[in-house]
Amino acid sequence: EELRAMNAVEMLLVAFDDAFGHRWESLRDALDGVTDEVSRWQPPAYADEPHAEGVGVPGTIAWHVHHLLHCHRHYAEALEQRPARPKTPPPGEMPWPTVKVALEAANVALRARLAALSPADLDQPCRGDERVGAFVAMFTRHAAWHAAQIKQTRRLHAHAVG
Repeated sequence: EELRAMNAVEMLLVAFDDAFGHRWESLRDALDGVTDEVSRWQPPAYADEPHAEGVGVPGTIAWHVHHLLHCHRHYAEALEQRPARPKTPPPGEMPWPTVKVALEAANVALRARLAALSPADLDQPCRGDERVGAFVAMFTRHAAWHAAQIKQTRRLHAHAVG
């Protein structure tokens, strides 16, 4: 891709797109090929964690995806309703194929909210003292962190059952 001067929103969109869909080191890459069985496997380190109402069994890939779905819906609402803090309910536990599709739709909606921002919007309040630009950086980083957790869980599962 040719490099060109970009404004801050365009740069945040590049980071968002890479975190969510780059062919390596992205949420899409982390989820590619995950089966229902693998999505439900819980690493032993999470065995004593209580069931998370509306998002599932902690530490499982399904939990990560339900959690991200909840968060991405919340982040899109927060950008729309800023500076109000929306109360976004958890999505409820869904079958693996359904939650993957729902997460992809939530990611598309969140990206659309980000793309609708102007560079001037980035310095506006979003949540309390947090500015919109910092909020966008946080939720992009958050998705990348969960992608890494999902990759780690996949590796642990492969060694535990393999």
